Amino acid sequence: MQNQPAELSRAEVYSRANYVRHGVFFLLYGLFKYCSIPFANIPRYLVLKLFAKKIESTHIKDGVTFFFPHNISIGRDSTVNEGCFLHGMGGITIGDGVRIAPQTTIHTYDHGFVDAEREIHLQDYVVAPVIIEDGAWIGANVCINKGVTIGRGAVIGGGAVVTKDIPPFAIAVGNPARVIKYRGGAPSAESGEP
Repeated sequence: MQNQPAELSRAEVYSRANYVRHGVFFLLYGLFKYCSIPFANIPRYLVLKLFAKKIESTHIKDGVTFFFPHNISIGRDSTVNEGCFLHGMGGITIGDGVRIAPQTTIHTYDHGFVDAEREIHLQDYVVAPVIIEDGAWIGANVCINKGVTIGRGAVIGGGAVVTKDIPPFAIAVGNPARVIKYRGGAPSAESGEP
């Protein structure tokens, strides 16, 4: 079942507390964000340990961008590879043993646009958490949208755009991502295979 969206006011997003918290985080994290020397994961981990909701893995590669790190949890032995973008406004939970390939983006919010009389950038936000369960593998250049749960052990093919929940052990590809089969060879009902 897809995670239910909620509204988040612009006042809450742009509060003084958020500006200060993000300012300090970006100042410290920026010192190590693009550092690719051996063991550079350690200072990135230490900065995230100060600001993230929960972080239990040191496998954060260079160039990874975090917004709202205080809403992001990363489990044991998970890897977030080069150039990924994690926007945690609505909350991101990454389980244990997850692999996220380079250039993947995770968005947990959208601009509201219901009021046609107001410009979109002046409306409140719609947020919903993203959950990536234990052992999932996310391919390169994947886009994961708000409210999605990717099940345990699922595989998301490179370049996929995930707009709906993906069941455990499913293999999903495409835009929008659809399940083509399950690990172990079982075909999905959508794949059209016998």
